[in-house]
Amino acid sequence: MASAMAAFEYEALDAAGKRTRGLLSADSEAAARKELRRRRLAPLSVSRASEKGAGANPVANLFKPGGLSEDDLTGVTRQLATLIDAGMPVEEAVGLVGGQADKAQVGRVLMGVREKVTEGERLSDAMAIYPDSFPGVYRAMVAAGESAGGLGQVLERLADYLEKAGALKRRVGAALIYPSVLGVVALLVVCVLLVAIVPKIAEQFDTMNMTLPLITRVMIALSDGLQASWPILLVAIVGAVLLYSVLIRREPVKRAVQTSQLGLPGLGGFARKVEAARFARTMAILINAGAVLPEALRAARRASDNLPFQAMLGEVIEQVETGKGLADALRQARWFPPLMVYMVAAGERSGRLVEMFQRSAEHMEAEVDGAITVGLSLLEPGIIIAMAVIVVGIVLSILLPILQLNTAALG
Repeated sequence: MASAMAAFEYEALDAAGKRTRGLLSADSEAAARKELRRRRLAPLSVSRASEKGAGANPVANLFKPGGLSEDDLTGVTRQLATLIDAGMPVEEAVGLVGGQADKAQVGRVLMGVREKVTEGERLSDAMAIYPDSFPGVYRAMVAAGESAGGLGQVLERLADYLEKAGALKRRVGAALIYPSVLGVVALLVVCVLLVAIVPKIAEQFDTMNMTLPLITRVMIALSDGLQASWPILLVAIVGAVLLYSVLIRREPVKRAVQTSQLGLPGLGGFARKVEAARFARTMAILINAGAVLPEALRAARRASDNLPFQAMLGEVIEQVETGKGLADALRQARWFPPLMVYMVAAGERSGRLVEMFQRSAEHMEAEVDGAITVGLSLLEPGIIIAMAVIVVGIVLSILLPILQLNTAALG
């Protein structure tokens, strides 16, 4: 049996002495160097692409993610869908996309995946080696497509889903630019007032033997505290962010945080809609690819990053496997909106479950998009109002003692 070809990353000099880098497939490092010489390239370094970064510091990985970006993943998915749907074997499709990748990281990851596929592993299992590049929802859908024999179709729908999600994220990012700039400017203005203006006014009040209003004393205390301990405050904020980033990776902490979020007014309902929309879209893709209902439910459960949602869906799976209808199990879970449960029930009765899940997904995604639009439209005036309240408070803390002095002088 022929040995599996591995992916190698190389750096070499061409005939003109120009340094070049790339990826190629070969049986061994010696074979890779021989192939480079055949291409009239002088190899400087050759290493297995799948071993790149092995043994890296896990702490450093927290600050330097090495996975594919969302745009890269979308492009790779679209290309794989086209090639596999055209009848090209998975191994060749992955190798072709990886070999033509413009970014070294994309090519390195895909060549590593191709190597594992060549060794006999399923595509979804090979992708699991790179969890930073291929999220759980992605791998679950690919696995279901492989099991049902509809991998190309699943990848095509995945590409559509990723493109829609990317477009929404870009729209939100563009809409957040102005509020973000406004918030930063507001914060700087408040800091300048507290650090530069309030202390000078406070010095004038200190020379006058008078009792200052409460709001003035509070502002002076805030100003003194900010001037004296801003380095400690900055370190505390950075430390809190880093501590949260580490603790949120622990399942008990993550479960507690997500459970508390679900209980918050507004945010809890939004989180439920997001999970319901993702669930409906995932189920539509998987069932349309030929996955049986329990298998599709388990894949949808793995696709979610919300632990309370996973626990709820586990109970739904148990009920479905014991013979209960999906709509009844979803209704009893008390997570999904009534309209979605009704559409699922109609799909079960009519045998059009895929269509009903697709309509439910479109409806829920429209609601999520509307909620995001409303939230963004309220963010800008909210920042302006908050800034106005703070500035008015600072101005009042300065004017009230002056008015008190004028009143005493006139009296």
